[in-house]
Amino acid sequence: MLAYVVWQSGDIGRAWTESQTLNRKQADALEDVGEGVERKRRTLRAELAETGRAAQVASVVELERQIAATEADLQRLKGSAAGSLEMMLAKAALDIDAIGKEQARLLKVAYLEQKLKGLERALGAAQNYEAAIKVAADGARRAEERIRENRFASEQKMQKLLRSWNAAKLSCQRATDAVAAFDRSWFAKTLDRLPLQHRRASLVDRRDRECAAERDIGQAYAKAQSAVKMWEQMRAGAMRQPERAKAWIDNDLPGVAPAITGAIANQERLARQTLTAWKEWVWTKYKVGAILKAALAALLLIIAVPYLVRLFCWFVLAPIAMRRPSIRIHVPEDRAIAIAPAAQSATSVAVRLAQGEELLVRQDYLQTSSYAGAKDTKWVLDCRKPITSFATGLAFLTRIRGDGEATTISATRDGLAEVTILTLPDGACCVLQPRALAAVTQPISRPLRITRHWRLGSLNAWLTLQLRYLVFHGPARLVLKGGRGVRVEPVEQGRVFGQDQLVGFSADLAYSVTRTETFWPYFFGRQQLLKDRVLAGKGVLIVEEAPFTARRGEVRRGLEGMIDAGMKVFGM
Repeated sequence: MLAYVVWQSGDIGRAWTESQTLNRKQADALEDVGEGVERKRRTLRAELAETGRAAQVASVVELERQIAATEADLQRLKGSAAGSLEMMLAKAALDIDAIGKEQARLLKVAYLEQKLKGLERALGAAQNYEAAIKVAADGARRAEERIRENRFASEQKMQKLLRSWNAAKLSCQRATDAVAAFDRSWFAKTLDRLPLQHRRASLVDRRDRECAAERDIGQAYAKAQSAVKMWEQMRAGAMRQPERAKAWIDNDLPGVAPAITGAIANQERLARQTLTAWKEWVWTKYKVGAILKAALAALLLIIAVPYLVRLFCWFVLAPIAMRRPSIRIHVPEDRAIAIAPAAQSATSVAVRLAQGEELLVRQDYLQTSSYAGAKDTKWVLDCRKPITSFATGLAFLTRIRGDGEATTISATRDGLAEVTILTLPDGACCVLQPRALAAVTQPISRPLRITRHWRLGSLNAWLTLQLRYLVFHGPARLVLKGGRGVRVEPVEQGRVFGQDQLVGFSADLAYSVTRTETFWPYFFGRQQLLKDRVLAGKGVLIVEEAPFTARRGEVRRGLEGMIDAGMKVFGM
């Protein structure tokens, strides 16, 4: 208990920390001394190598002067050595400055000793070189006189042969020209079969003799010329001086003293022992092992929680949601007239007005119109729902009237949008999101009627984030738009689709959510858990082919994402 109280007071902990810090500082200081000694050793090695190169060409007098200066410096350094007792106390007290100075002195002494050995060897080689120079000079003078006489005789002979060779070449050329002249003469062309033919044979014989003599003299001249070159080479060899012997020593110097290395290792060992003891105390005091285990368990739990949640949603929540009642939009006044599937969407469609009809079209979807038709502006699609009309862009519509007038509907600003025409007979109705409406054709006397239906108590409505549903009642022709097209297909046995693809469906269908088709894509985060479905009816489903086309393939976030979510909640 007393030891614990003293420890908590800070004395033992502070002394422990100070001891470890002191050991670490002493080890670092000794390492600095060792690094300084190593840098000095590399510098002195370079100086020793440079001194060796200069000593190879220095004279005897210069080498003797350098030897005397080196011996004086060596004696001075050896005399400045500290006493053995003083050095022992410095090592025991770890006097870093004293140890560094002593190591520098010992390294300088080793450098001067190596330099002195090298200079003495270079002096011996220089003295031998001067003696060899004298002997070689006497022999060279005698050899030069003998070679000069022989070279002069060879040059005289070469000049004589050159003159003879030139005369022989001239004779050979003349004999050759005589043969050629005879061959071109009248005798050679007309009388070559007469007894006078022996004249050409004599000319050829003379040519052969003269040219053979010219070749012999040329070979003799080449031999005389080779002899002159040989005497010149012998003269150059006789005058060559002997080379000076390369005499020096190894440039290596001793490294860091083993005493410093041992002291560094000892201080590092003491520091590690202090640090190890401190770490063991902290590990036990604060139960680090248990904390690490808890942290590891928490990390594993954090990693596993998303996957556990997905398993729970797949096997528990999704089946519960699928068993909840579907959303059904009951419209008592309508007679559930079937809606025929629309034609395949295209980049443009033509709308021709029947008698008593008018066309309401968005400004950016009006491509061409009849010149004779009456045109004006309708402020909103439905005066009873102005907020919905403005929020979905169904405001400031162009109204066109005129029996038989034709108008072309096409996206003028969205290059990937396509349109199609959905016909709602009288008594038919469908749930539709107004954002997909590009134009409406309606009777002038009976405008398009839009009713709203809330489903606040339906779990499927909350899961799809659509609490209000807008129902469009016929008779009317709706021009629908969508990214890369709109598809209107019969439901038959039921259809499953993504939530963002939904544009609308027949009002008599059952609308709900279902679990996505495959487990593993959802488990690894590649697919959402729930998709929409419609079933239990003979109506049609209206979906957009590529709902993200206008958004560059990304779901909008931030304020834009909040606005999109709000519009979806209100069925827009």
